[in-house]
Amino acid sequence: MEKPAKLALHGGTPVRTKPMPTDRLGVTLYGEEELKELADVIASKTPFRHYGPHPSDKPQKAAKVEAMTRELLGTKYTLAVSSGSAALSCVMAALDVGPGDEVIIPAFGWYSDYNSVIAAGALPVFASIDDTLNMDPADFERKITPRTKAVIVIHYQGGQARLEEIVTIARRNNVIVVEDCAQSFGGSYRGKRLGTYGDIAIASFQFNKMISCGEGGLVYTDSETYFAKAVRCHDLGDMRPYFLEQLQDKSLGDPSLAFPGNQYRLSELQAAVLVAQLGKLDGVLDVCRGYYGQLERAFAGLHFRIRPVEEGHCGITCFVQFASADEARTFAKALRAEGIASGPTSACKNLMEMPMVKLKKTPYRDMPPYGGEHGEHDPVDRDAEATSKRTDEMLARYMAIPIGPQYTQEEIDDIITAVKKVDTLLYDKVNSTT
Repeated sequence: MEKPAKLALHGGTPVRTKPMPTDRLGVTLYGEEELKELADVIASKTPFRHYGPHPSDKPQKAAKVEAMTRELLGTKYTLAVSSGSAALSCVMAALDVGPGDEVIIPAFGWYSDYNSVIAAGALPVFASIDDTLNMDPADFERKITPRTKAVIVIHYQGGQARLEEIVTIARRNNVIVVEDCAQSFGGSYRGKRLGTYGDIAIASFQFNKMISCGEGGLVYTDSETYFAKAVRCHDLGDMRPYFLEQLQDKSLGDPSLAFPGNQYRLSELQAAVLVAQLGKLDGVLDVCRGYYGQLERAFAGLHFRIRPVEEGHCGITCFVQFASADEARTFAKALRAEGIASGPTSACKNLMEMPMVKLKKTPYRDMPPYGGEHGEHDPVDRDAEATSKRTDEMLARYMAIPIGPQYTQEEIDDIITAVKKVDTLLYDKVNSTT
């Protein structure tokens, strides 16, 4: 490649003058397939998953989503719900998490993981992240107490956490493993789909996710007991015949086991879109992984986000690590000047610094863990300063380049050219003027 004269950041000509394509994922592939599935629901006038206007109506889309995901994931039970957040709430109910319990979550994540624990009346305990940008197994182990009931492992932006280490620690300490696959649905770890390595998992089908129906989520597990309680949580505490038929232990459907649940059901309209989107998931993964591999080979001299296993990541974001936060910020700024998208590709954040966490807000007055009988513990103050600092320091040294299924080889070539240009010239004395 011919050496460029000057960085665009310093007045040179940018590598790319056209806007980059959107880095949204499954939603960018909407087309005739989604319209056809939606048309079925509109024509039959059956937007509710369990019945329609006539006694003979038997809506099928949500049930088909569950059947397709069982086959895709190789898991015994799947439950389609209204959002990823709803799925997490169902998981808390399934695990019987409540006041007096602790649930360990990554300090870096999304509100829903924290919120679901708080809404159950339990105590969220934060663990810092490592160079996978996911939970640090060593810090997870340090945070375990006799009250620890579960750990939520987030697979951030398509990259796997150190599952084998985390699960080994959890098993040794009788801690239930929840996998949050909201940003990594379809990925795998040592030959198993993400979400099937632990005890129970969730996925999200929100607008930004691997596949999307606008909102929507999934609970999946091999545990019949967890599944039955999640079903009740998502549908007012009830157990409809459709779900009872899936249970080997019919006693789990006994009315005496009912409890106040919610209305987290997935509509047939959402499910129709998901039926079509599920057929496109492997295509999204193939494209993004292929482009990621090109970038990784082209930038062999740069330090990439650590992958605990070689295969199975989703390939949707290329994270490059720098020696300092200043270098990461400067590199990202220079890339943007060259017309290449760079920077955070997710709204995830250090939750420990969020006002609602620091102020210890809960939905109800005197609700545990901050009030009432079990309110004597404090997740914010337990090793808070060190955990938050480690998390921020790790995040600050990374720069992200998004990848989407709408990218073409032209965009990938431009990314490669721009990164090499910036890497060559950013600290060149000739072009280092501001």
